[in-house]
Amino acid sequence: MLTTMGAYKQRTIEFFDLLDASRSGYIDPEDLSLITARSGSDAQLTPVISTFFRELLRAADPNKDGKVGKEEMLAYVERAILGKDADAMPEFLRTLAAGAFQVMDADGNGKVDKAEFERYLKARNVTDPAAANEFAKLDRDRDGSLTAADLRAGIHVFFTEVDRDVPQQWLMALFS
Repeated sequence: MLTTMGAYKQRTIEFFDLLDASRSGYIDPEDLSLITARSGSDAQLTPVISTFFRELLRAADPNKDGKVGKEEMLAYVERAILGKDADAMPEFLRTLAAGAFQVMDADGNGKVDKAEFERYLKARNVTDPAAANEFAKLDRDRDGSLTAADLRAGIHVFFTEVDRDVPQQWLMALFS
């Protein structure tokens, strides 16, 4: 069983590897181009992903060389997310959650139901049956719908939770 540190590191490294689309060992502007190309130019999502990349590169690149390595990413998560609550996460992560919510909320009613969540996953070619079960874990008040706050909490849990079984496919799907 992984320790708290091990669990968050493993998820962070998996996320880093997804973002490192060029497989250069760094996250850099080239990766943004590759990810937006493979995500099919989703008009709602592309600006959110672009902002996420720009702000991640700014915040997690202490030597300002224009790229973020795995160790820099891990250090950033420790510095900016661990030990803080979801509302204290960096603004670009809160914006990422809000953007994901807008994409999922197909009917625009301010809530994402399970069918909308499943359509979002399907549209991003997430076929693992366990992914649909993430809805229940994200639905903190168990009312059968998700809010943007639920997704913010989901991002926070992704980077901080001891449990290895946290909702993550929905987040990874944003970048695939």
